[in-house]
Amino acid sequence: MNRVLITGATGFVGGALAAQFLAQGARVVAISRNDPDGVRTIATVLAAAKGCGLEIVGLLADRLDVIDVDFAELEMSLTADALGDVSEVWHVAAEMSYSAHKLAQSFRTNVGNTNSLYQQVCKHAPACRRFFYVSTAYVAGMSGGEVAEELHTYGPMVNTYQVSKWSAEQSLHLLALRSPLPVTIFRPSVVIGHRRTGWAHRNGFGFYMFLDAMKAIAQAGHKELSVDIVGDSRPDLISIDQLVADACALTFRQHQGVDFEVFHCTGGRSERMADIVRMWGEVAGIRATLGAPVTTLDQRFDRAIEPNRRFANGDWDFSREKLDGAVGGSSLLQPLALEELRRLCSWYIGTSTAAAVAEVG
Repeated sequence: MNRVLITGATGFVGGALAAQFLAQGARVVAISRNDPDGVRTIATVLAAAKGCGLEIVGLLADRLDVIDVDFAELEMSLTADALGDVSEVWHVAAEMSYSAHKLAQSFRTNVGNTNSLYQQVCKHAPACRRFFYVSTAYVAGMSGGEVAEELHTYGPMVNTYQVSKWSAEQSLHLLALRSPLPVTIFRPSVVIGHRRTGWAHRNGFGFYMFLDAMKAIAQAGHKELSVDIVGDSRPDLISIDQLVADACALTFRQHQGVDFEVFHCTGGRSERMADIVRMWGEVAGIRATLGAPVTTLDQRFDRAIEPNRRFANGDWDFSREKLDGAVGGSSLLQPLALEELRRLCSWYIGTSTAAAVAEVG
C-alpha cells in the first residue's frame, strides 16, 4: 500500500489530492502547520472529498495521519519514525504572494523549505520512490507562445510567486543530481473548480478574482462594467478533478524510474476572454463589456484585477505530451467549454446558472 506524504493539505490542491489518494486506497501523511490536533487538516480533506463526490469518512482513522510541523525546525519534526515507510512525497504547500515586499519570505518558504523537506526525506525515507513538487506552468515567464515540458533558463516574470517557484525548480534539479531520490516537477496552469460538481475553495484567487470583484460591484447596486482585458486571448484552465487524476496516475505508476521529470498539468485553451468576461458578468449580475476603464467604478475594478491582468491577456501553448505519455495518454481530454465554466462560476458564488442569467435578463 502506498503511503503518501503531502504538504499543503489544508489548501485547495493539497486537500483534493489527499482525499483522492485516500479514496484510491493509499495511506496519507499530511504535514501541517499550526494544527496540533489535526482538526483543520481533517476538516479540509473531508470538505474536498465531499466537493469531489468521494466517500472517505470511514477511512480517516486508519489511513490519515496528521503531523504538526514547524518548517524552521523540520529536522526535529520529521524523523525516521514519521517518514520510514513513506513511498511518495507531494510537496504542495507554498507562499502564494505576488508582492515584492514578501520576496524574502517567499524564498524561505518556496525554496528553503522545499530544500529542507527534500533533504529530510532523503535522510529518513529509504522507501520513497519519488519527490513530486507542485510548481506552476507560469515559471515559463510572460512571453507566451509554445512552452515545452523542461526546465527554463530564463523568462521575464512579473511577481514574487513566479520567481520563487522558478528558483525552487532549479534548486531541486541540483539536489536531484546529487541524491538518489528522483524528482518530478508538476506544473498546473490555472486551477479551477471540479468539472462535475463545481466545488472550489472560495478564496478569490486566480480565475475567481475577477468573478469576486464583479459580484461585489453587483451587490453594491451597479449594473455595468468596462473591463480592460484582451478579448482574443485564451486562458489554459485545468479543473481540480483532472489535476488530481493526473497526479494519482503519476503516483501509482508501477515503475517510477530515476529520471528528473517536468510535466505540464494543463487542460488546454478553448474560450476567448471576451466570452469569459461576459459570462462572469452574467453570473455576477452585471453587464460586463471589454474596454478601457472610464468611470470611477471601472478604475477601481481595474486596480483590483491588476495582479492577474497580464496572465489573462497572455496566450501560452503549454505542451503536455510528456505527461500524457507518462500516464498512458489523454486523447479524450477536452478543454472546458463556456457553459461548463458558467456552471463552475455559478457554484462559486452560490447561485444557479438559470438564476444568474435571469437576473441579467
